[in-house]
Amino acid sequence: MILLVIGMISSIGLWVFLQIAPQLNLVDHPNERSLHSTPTVVSGGVVPMALLALSVVTTSDLQGGEAVSIIMAGLVVIGLLDDRWGIATTVRLVCYLAAGIALPWMVFADFFTHLALLLVLGVGVAWCINLVNFMDGADGFVTIQALCVATGLGLIAVFGGTPNADLSWLCALLFACCAPMLWFNWPPAKLFMGDAGAIPLGFFLALLGLMAVATDPLVGVAWFILMMPFLIDTGMTLCIRILSGKPPHVAHRDHAYQRLALLAGGSLTVSLGLLAMQVIWLFPLAVTAVSGGLFPSLLVLLSAIPSIVAVVYARRRA
Repeated sequence: MILLVIGMISSIGLWVFLQIAPQLNLVDHPNERSLHSTPTVVSGGVVPMALLALSVVTTSDLQGGEAVSIIMAGLVVIGLLDDRWGIATTVRLVCYLAAGIALPWMVFADFFTHLALLLVLGVGVAWCINLVNFMDGADGFVTIQALCVATGLGLIAVFGGTPNADLSWLCALLFACCAPMLWFNWPPAKLFMGDAGAIPLGFFLALLGLMAVATDPLVGVAWFILMMPFLIDTGMTLCIRILSGKPPHVAHRDHAYQRLALLAGGSLTVSLGLLAMQVIWLFPLAVTAVSGGLFPSLLVLLSAIPSIVAVVYARRRA
């Protein structure tokens, strides 16, 4: 019942935001890097992410839930300011790193006890924030990824060999908050998630990853498998740009999903392809990982193959 109410609030909030955003000048106009051709409302992710931050602190028993909500609220504000006026890349990266270090330090310090490990995890969280922001460039793409991770990891947290009620509930909250977003963000999108949504979403997905590892290393492997399309696309694209002498921090549309969307003439094919990859390939591999039937490293390798093929194909064709 709570999840249904949260979903309804998210739906109403997104509709209201769609009406008032143009008056606030929260509109993304097409440019040479865009995949859309008409001005579209941006920062729609502020609604589900603000609601998610509130839901974490009011409905969950997560240790450090207050800290998570405060950090998420701060990231929502940073993203909203960046969408509206723009924030220097250095400032944004410092904010991501601060949020990344704060998360394992304030929530998982009892589990990850070594200072060096906490710092490494903090950098990993910051990278997760950045990579989700990188991948938010095609209609429905990031929303589908978030819903697939929430569904897959949530089911594993409920029915896997090491159940975790807190993890499953956070996955359910993510799904309830973001599911209405798919209606507004489905190709052709009525509104975009924007940095106000993508930045805190990356932080929350990193939180789920750390909780998965803390539950059981094999559940952590399952999270890694479900995140593979984003990890491969951002990782390979960044390496290619650096080796080509191009600045990695400058906005571009070199990602495989962007190139594939241009080849397909729109975002729908790419978003449906991501959904199919998750359902047909990645979720079965994630379930296999927690069952302990095969070596985790082999499953991770198998999960990476479709994404690597997509990157290579996109760069050869586009």
